[in-house]
Order: sequence, then structure tokens, then C-alpha cells
Amino acid sequence: MALELADYVSYAGLPFKHEGRYLRSQEHDSLIIDTRKNYFIWNSQGLAGNLSQFIKAYYGISDREMHFRLKAFTKTNPQQKVAVKADYPTKSAVGPVAPLDAAGMAYLTQYRHLDSRLITFAARQGLLGSDGYHNVIFNWFDAAGILVGQDVQGTVINRQRYPKHGSLKQIKAGSKPHYGFNVRFRGPFRHLYVFESPIDLLSYWQMYARELSGSQLLSLSGASAKMQTINDYLLTQPALPAYLHLAPDNDVAGRALIEKFQHMRLITPHQTCQNLVEWSGAKDWNAQLQPAKAGPYTKLTFDMQTFDQFQLFKKLRKCLS
Repeated sequence: MALELADYVSYAGLPFKHEGRYLRSQEHDSLIIDTRKNYFIWNSQGLAGNLSQFIKAYYGISDREMHFRLKAFTKTNPQQKVAVKADYPTKSAVGPVAPLDAAGMAYLTQYRHLDSRLITFAARQGLLGSDGYHNVIFNWFDAAGILVGQDVQGTVINRQRYPKHGSLKQIKAGSKPHYGFNVRFRGPFRHLYVFESPIDLLSYWQMYARELSGSQLLSLSGASAKMQTINDYLLTQPALPAYLHLAPDNDVAGRALIEKFQHMRLITPHQTCQNLVEWSGAKDWNAQLQPAKAGPYTKLTFDMQTFDQFQLFKKLRKCLS
């Protein structure tokens, strides 16, 4: 069984009072523990999470000190072994979700460094929500405003269980094939920006909002394996945009996406877009928002031929260095 927050509160003698299924701190009124879900939410601090995250937040201590306290607690409760609760039911399908909760807001603003004003706005537009497991849900809407799919982004960091991403990432069952999370801005549709993930899409929106009039932003929820998404998404639009901006991660997969795109034929060859590459100065668009990368934001915009020359120059410089 998982380590219980309620047991830790009792073990540590913390001043909490019972309110049905909840425990509320007598020192911090906005700090509550959901005993049924074994999860805490601290609204005034924008924090939420499991036992280890609770210990770190409550005492304001480092990861190392938190592990010491957690180990001491475990020794006094040998019957309690660390187990990871499922982040999401395996058979969940696309459907309405709850408003974005404190755990989702904390993950997006504190871990991903997205602006709370942007997240609040996106949530009010129905683009973001939360499920019963405190995961962030990205809602996919088609051109008619109908919900056609959803991305799931976990808010608990567990690199042992999720070594690739560090947290849960999945697409809900029943999501429209070859579609994705998208955002539409006012004005005639002239620009389509394509990203690998919803987080990168939001990051780009935050940094370059002034450039996005008449634009749509689309997440592939992956890299080169989802190239058909671009064609299928454009099929749902009344007309093609004048410019299609590929904005993948600055890595091998991102370069592979661009290379595959150059060999892909658009749905209406007689009405092709001008294809451009938006290249981040960091490893991905969200990395530019991290504190160590604080402004000015850096990116390069290329046409396809210039991008190829840029990559060749980088290879030559690396070989000669």
C-alpha cells in the first residue's frame, strides 16, 4: 500500500483537524489533505502532490532532507511500502473534465514556468482542465468547436516510472486520429505553427504572443510519427494558410521531423503554403522559460533551403573544431 498522508500527519503530530474525508491544517487554512485520494492541495501556495511533495512543501526543506524524514517515517511504519498510485485509469475515454485544479496550476506555473495569466485565460477558454487524478487535460477542439480528443499530462514527477518524460503523458482513448491540441487566434488564417507537445505550444504562445494574430497553433503530441496530423488538420480548414511554421524541439527528432516534412506532399499541391522553420535557441520552447534561460528569448526563422544550409554549416563547424 502507498504511504498515507494521514498517517504521516499523525506520526509527526501536525495540527490538522478532520472535515469529513479531508484534513485541514490549523496553521494554514488553505492547506488540505484529501484522505481518499491520498493527496494534498495548498491553494494559497499553488502547491499540490503526494506525501514526499507534502513534506518538502510543509517544512520548506531540500529534497535530501525530505528523503531523510520520509525514511524515518517508513522505518516506524514497516507495513507501509512505497507504491505508486495509478495516475490515470487505463480505459478512460474522451469526455468532459473538471476545471483546472491547484495541482495542475502548480505544475504548469512552477515546474513548467508558464505565466499564471496565460494558464488562467486558456483554462477559461476551456482548453485546459483536470481529471480526478490531478492530471492536466488538454482539450482538442475541431473547427466547429466540438471536443474531439484530449492529451493527459501528469503533475507528479516520477523519473523511475516515467524515465523518458519524468511524468505521465498519454492521449485519451477515442481521440480523433491524426489530430491534436490546437489554439486559434482572431483574424484571417495566415499562419499555422506546428509543435511537438501542448507544453511547447503554450510556451511559444507566451513568448511570441504579439506575432500570432491570424494564426493557429497545433501540437502533434509527438514528433515524426505524427506527420499525417498536419495534412489531416489542414483538411478541416476552409483554406490553407499562407505560411506553415514547423517549430519542433532543437534535437535529433526535431530535425528528423523537418526532413520528413520536406518529402511530404500537401493536400492541395496547387495551393501550397510557404514552409518555414522556427528554431529555438534552447533544447525546446519550454526550456526557454526556465529561470536560467530568462530573456531575451532567442529563435531563428528559416525557409527550408536556408535551414538545410544552417544544419550543414553546424556539422562542418563541429568537424573542424
